Amino acid sequence: MASVEHETVVAMLRAHPEHLAALVALQSGQVALPATLALDDSVLRGAEAAEVRPDAVYLAPDGAWVVLEVQRAQDPAKARRWPLMAALLLDRRGVLGELLVLTTQPHVAAWAQEVAVHRSPAGCMLAMVPVVVLLAGELLGRLLDPRAPALAFYAAWAVKDKDTLDARLTVWNALELTRELPAELRAAQARAILRVLSDATLAWLKDTLMTLDDIPDGPALRAWTLELETKGIEKGLARGKAEAVLAVLSARGLAATEPQVAAVLGCRDAAVLDAWLRAVASVPSVDALLASAP
Repeated sequence: MASVEHETVVAMLRAHPEHLAALVALQSGQVALPATLALDDSVLRGAEAAEVRPDAVYLAPDGAWVVLEVQRAQDPAKARRWPLMAALLLDRRGVLGELLVLTTQPHVAAWAQEVAVHRSPAGCMLAMVPVVVLLAGELLGRLLDPRAPALAFYAAWAVKDKDTLDARLTVWNALELTRELPAELRAAQARAILRVLSDATLAWLKDTLMTLDDIPDGPALRAWTLELETKGIEKGLARGKAEAVLAVLSARGLAATEPQVAAVLGCRDAAVLDAWLRAVASVPSVDALLASAP
């Protein structure tokens, strides 16, 4: 059974086919997908009841097609299903389209390039080698682009299992960018981000932002999302960044006095907090950090 996380990512890409071209462009530097894609039935059937169920199928007016697979782990069955899927669509549409594999795991990306390549003893070959978009490394920073706030969701998803300072800042920035979306899209993306996060990250957000009894999907989640959007997000993001600054100071052995801790935690100026986050890894003292504020 597919997880809530998996279904949330697929639902976002079903609702927004334009995100596919944007993700491919970030990976390859160019957009190679059809300009117009319409979601189609993702159940593909052959004449003898052969059936393949990828995560999503999109069709273009000129016959082109794109199949999406959100792949968090290796799946040996894809060795058979991907070539069958391509054959069914090639027969139905008359052209070879694109298989797009979206993953956050480098080992899964490498596996996807080879799993559906088959060679016979005599030298025949049957293969379906996908276009793989690996959401990792420097690509994460490019997903947090203020010019494309809708892509911030995928950055949060990519770090969902990582309990590091960088991962937490990525989640903060994704939520912050979500505020830049039009009102009709903002709530859906905020909910989607919260749904894909791990229990540990949700617990950290709960402790950092506000006190809630429960943050699963349901009334509590919707109430929290509403509060994030209306009055809590500025305060929560500032608090999270301030705590990150103090955590790095502590890790470097730079002890802050009570007044200095109060000054950092009391700061609500985003520009100052961002400047401190950039400088905290290299400043020689807490005094030097506080003096570096713009």
